[in-house]
Amino acid sequence: MALSAQDKILYVANKLGLSSLGQMQGSTGAVYDVDTDLSGQIFTSASRHQNPGITNLTQNEFEVNEALLVENIAFYVRNEAGSVVNFQTIYGSNAVIVYDLIIGNKRVMKDTPVFAAGSPFTFANTANFTGINGEAELQSFLPRHQTFMEGAGVLIPPQVQWYVDYRIFNVVTGATIAPTDGTAVGCYLFGTRVLLNFNTSI
Repeated sequence: MALSAQDKILYVANKLGLSSLGQMQGSTGAVYDVDTDLSGQIFTSASRHQNPGITNLTQNEFEVNEALLVENIAFYVRNEAGSVVNFQTIYGSNAVIVYDLIIGNKRVMKDTPVFAAGSPFTFANTANFTGINGEAELQSFLPRHQTFMEGAGVLIPPQVQWYVDYRIFNVVTGATIAPTDGTAVGCYLFGTRVLLNFNTSI
């Protein structure tokens, strides 16, 4: 029998001795950050950003009784104006991001590829075409630039720092692609999040 997201969270919490985590409320959640330093790491400098256009974090570590079961990791490119721009246009159709997810001192995902070819948006986009009546009509639903882990998931527990380490390569030549001036790579971690529940915590 497959474990639910909640079961996985509680299993890890119990292994870590976090007995009160099961009293917290859970919902869909996401955290995001942008590598504005072009350092090749995302989330490590979130505490310096303090800008909802760049990050929704104050630090890359959850509080007590907060956690995130990561079920989707997605990348995007942000320009100086704060707009999401086409990854393929910036880095070319041969580009690939190879990333590691580090939680605490453990590399829990290693050398995972995400390809640049595709649409510019993070979670998904609707590809349109012009119909007979001249109006845009839905053609397909195209998720891009992400790793799906539904049914598996990786838990980021409370009070443990995490970050994403990434490199951009040309898949044809194998050469490293340097960051493009005026743009920065961002990352979403999306899944089931456990939040503080003050009804049971106070």
